[in-house]
Amino acid sequence: MQAPGNFALELGGSLPNLALPRQRRQFAKIGDAESQKKNGAESQKPDPNAASLVAMFKLALGDAVKDVRLSERLTDSPVCLVADEGDLDIHLERMLRAHRQLDQLSKRILEVNPRHPLVARLASHIGKDGASAVISDVAWVLLDQARIIEGETLPDPAAFSRRLSSLLEKGLG
Repeated sequence: MQAPGNFALELGGSLPNLALPRQRRQFAKIGDAESQKKNGAESQKPDPNAASLVAMFKLALGDAVKDVRLSERLTDSPVCLVADEGDLDIHLERMLRAHRQLDQLSKRILEVNPRHPLVARLASHIGKDGASAVISDVAWVLLDQARIIEGETLPDPAAFSRRLSSLLEKGLG
């Protein structure tokens, strides 16, 4: 008999098998390729500066995320958080943490949609005066937005509010 309350042992030690982010990504790519063919989305090419934007996001976010990369599957959202191949699913990890089976959440990968109008416009600002400060603020706001979408609490809500207000002020000015 296994120790009561130990979720991993109650599942017969098969906890890592529950996290299948790589398989989900493979199926998502298949679905995305089919939907792109149907919708003719293959004609939309991402901005060539998108890779530079990802590099700037990596510098701005530092250790807050495991990695930043371009997404091939996002259609409507500018960003999302995903688990790495060897990591637990985000929702499973949250559930294990709620049951005190996990001490802390692992760092996630921020996927950026290069075809989203906001990301494309940001990429077009690379190299302009003052762009790096704005891109840094936007990177943090987008990371916090992805956290909110995933149902996570923000580590620093005051900083999120300050950055969002600053960006809105610049947009109105």
